[in-house]
Amino acid sequence: MSLAALLVHRRLEGRARIWFLALFAGVTVLRLWFCALAPNDSSDLFRHLGFTSHFWEHPELFYWITPELFPNEHWSTFWTEVGYIYPPVALLFFTVFGTLGIGLFWVKLSLTLFDLASSILIGRVTTPWAGLLVFSAPVSVWYTSHEGQYESLVTLLVVLSVLAVRSGRWMGAGAFFMLALQTKQLAVLIAPYLLYELFIRKHLDPRAAWTRFLAGFLVTMLPFLPFYWWRPDLWLLPLQNQENVLNPFFWPLPWGHHPVDHFEGVSFLRIVWDETVSILPLMILAIFVSRGYPLRRIPQALPSASFWLLIKSLSWVMNWYMILLPGLVLALWRHRRWMMVMMVFYWLQCGQQISRYIGKGDDDMEDTEDITRFHDALWHYDYRTP
Repeated sequence: MSLAALLVHRRLEGRARIWFLALFAGVTVLRLWFCALAPNDSSDLFRHLGFTSHFWEHPELFYWITPELFPNEHWSTFWTEVGYIYPPVALLFFTVFGTLGIGLFWVKLSLTLFDLASSILIGRVTTPWAGLLVFSAPVSVWYTSHEGQYESLVTLLVVLSVLAVRSGRWMGAGAFFMLALQTKQLAVLIAPYLLYELFIRKHLDPRAAWTRFLAGFLVTMLPFLPFYWWRPDLWLLPLQNQENVLNPFFWPLPWGHHPVDHFEGVSFLRIVWDETVSILPLMILAIFVSRGYPLRRIPQALPSASFWLLIKSLSWVMNWYMILLPGLVLALWRHRRWMMVMMVFYWLQCGQQISRYIGKGDDDMEDTEDITRFHDALWHYDYRTP
């Protein structure tokens, strides 16, 4: 390569670096600003903190109680008949903030830092642009930093599990996988990739790899056993939500419930957008599998593919479930171009916000009175107040 070509290459790299830093800084400022605003799409964060502020009163009974037992506390007005349905890591995370009366801003900031950590880790092992796509994705910027949904914690644990496997740290992989499972059940979708890696590392002692993985998995499970003693069906509690019907990603085909049931109240623009950005990734993954040795490519594509197949088949799906995708897509790290394409489609999620920007969004905002209460709880708050 000539000296001129090298100089041009370096100049382009320099410009790319400047653009990257500028975009990253802009997204960071936006996300910090969102952290300082009251949620207006969802009451989940406020409910998490109010509910878990009572955990230490009777830990053994916590998964059996319902908000109806706390009629004088404002958080209990949301989903009054539904108990706490989230696994122990999520419960303990929110318990720290709820018990100490820490405001919504600090919880959202912590969740935003989880997204930042995932983006840095993904960027270091693939390309910085993949990390930027993760950190700047509208679905994460809005639902993590503005609304305080906690999927970013699940994503980080899945990412750490994949990276531990990638570097042959089998005990860490088992531990992070167990922690992810104890944070949200959808983390189980990374299991085919983990099993694939355990089987194909022929240059390692497979017995030692399995022993270390299971050791990390089981030892990490021990602190959570009391929760399952108190509530044996704990891990299945989210299935209660499937009694409801709302899924803007549902298959546009007439099987099961009529699709109209799943799209009730959803704008036409959002339906078209969500269907497009959920079906195309499945088609891309099918092409990816067909372009190589299927027995090797299927386990790497299966986490993302099974996510979309499941999401499009459930009765009740919320937009923020998509935040888990980067951890599942990372299973494609050996195929960087394919992974980048999938990351682009992750960035394109959040049809809800896109339809709002042009004035055709869904009318599902929280009540003004509730948003005012969320604003009052931004910095510090006693969640047991009326």
